[in-house]
Amino acid sequence: MAFFTMKLKSSALQSTTTVRLYLPCDHKTLGNQPPKGMLTLLHGYTNDGDDWVNYSAALRYAADNGLALLIPDGCNSFFHDMAAGQGYYSWLTEELPSLLKQMVLLPWEREKNAICGLSMGGYGALMVALNHPERYFACGSFSGALNLRLMLGAAKAIPEVSAVFSPILGQELLLTENRDLFQLATSISQLPKEQQPDIFCTVGKQDIEPYQIYYQNQTFQQHAKHLGLKFSYMEWDEGHEWSFWDKSLVYAIDKFFAPGYANTKLKEWAAK
Repeated sequence: MAFFTMKLKSSALQSTTTVRLYLPCDHKTLGNQPPKGMLTLLHGYTNDGDDWVNYSAALRYAADNGLALLIPDGCNSFFHDMAAGQGYYSWLTEELPSLLKQMVLLPWEREKNAICGLSMGGYGALMVALNHPERYFACGSFSGALNLRLMLGAAKAIPEVSAVFSPILGQELLLTENRDLFQLATSISQLPKEQQPDIFCTVGKQDIEPYQIYYQNQTFQQHAKHLGLKFSYMEWDEGHEWSFWDKSLVYAIDKFFAPGYANTKLKEWAAK
């Protein structure tokens, strides 16, 4: 295996930023070939990409399946080009891929690329993939903040909401269509099925206060099913926590890259 922590200079961010890259270069079935696929992982609010490395078994799950992992930082941007901040969307979707293509051999084909995230990163993963269905065959959200309009509607009652989103969306908290997952889902539904990304969402039944994450996911699930999207959903008894996100990652890898992998891991966990 090879794990790199890179400091890259970004024009979009006007600063250096950290990117983590895992390569399964010693996987027994790969030989000298590129990884079987690439999974981009996005972190949650107030955190950074180190959390995926430190609090989950993401590297081990990737190693099991011959996958590359790309784990960038997104600050508290919700992976937007912020109204009063840095351009994380441009960095993630334009500048970072261009830099990496110059430096390292990675599988960039659509059919080998998926993007997932937790909480803020769950929103970010779906937002990026639904804006770029030509790049990602699949996207996953774990406890994602999927209904930003619901959150923004609570700004007067929950002052923290305005504090979080005014640097991102501006003082008027205007959410454009290309950042609204409900609008993006409607647009994606007009594409032929083979051009639509698979969408996979998980949420804990106890993930309620203060931002109603469970209900956000329920409303998005209803919308996606009404549109007939390539959508699957899981929920179980847990909250907004790493034990939930780690298990969600296993289910996502099973669904996107390695059918049967989740059953193998569940049996291992049950035997302990």
